[in-house]
Amino acid sequence: MNHPSFHARKHPDKAAYLMAGTGRALTYRELDYASNRGAQLFRAIGLKTGDHVAFLLTNSLKFMEVAWAAQRSGLYYTAISTHLTPEEIAYIVGDCGAKAFVVSYKLKALAEKLRPLLPDGVKLYMTGDAAPGWNSWADETMRQPATPIADEIVGYDMLYSSGTTGRPKGVLPQFKNEP
Repeated sequence: MNHPSFHARKHPDKAAYLMAGTGRALTYRELDYASNRGAQLFRAIGLKTGDHVAFLLTNSLKFMEVAWAAQRSGLYYTAISTHLTPEEIAYIVGDCGAKAFVVSYKLKALAEKLRPLLPDGVKLYMTGDAAPGWNSWADETMRQPATPIADEIVGYDMLYSSGTTGRPKGVLPQFKNEP
């Protein structure tokens, strides 16, 4: 899998992602730096290869930043639908064993209802301004170096199906230990 760094070296100013509605773009260089900082943060809070993160993010460029940070850290990561109830979201966060959870500031009201339902010990982050009880993803990642983590390895997305028991069921891919 080609990390953003591969494209950042060849086409640093080319748009990696473009938001159709706003025209805002994230270049490969920006994505590389941002995802490196996110990966550094994941290591700084103690996450290691094979651990799990979950995120509840609106359709934004931050989604790609967080996903790539997890992917290049060798983490399992689960993107959770913003249309679920707080109880359903908390179930997925707990079921996947997320050690960190990132939420968009635009979902602040939902996050406030969700916070008391989350498992103890999950590190909570919010993009944009952070609500009380949440760490600022922006502030925390900006404190990290934009260089790759020393043990960069491919991570995997863990998707959830609707399940047959009335609860979503996680589909955990096999970890292949790919650099």
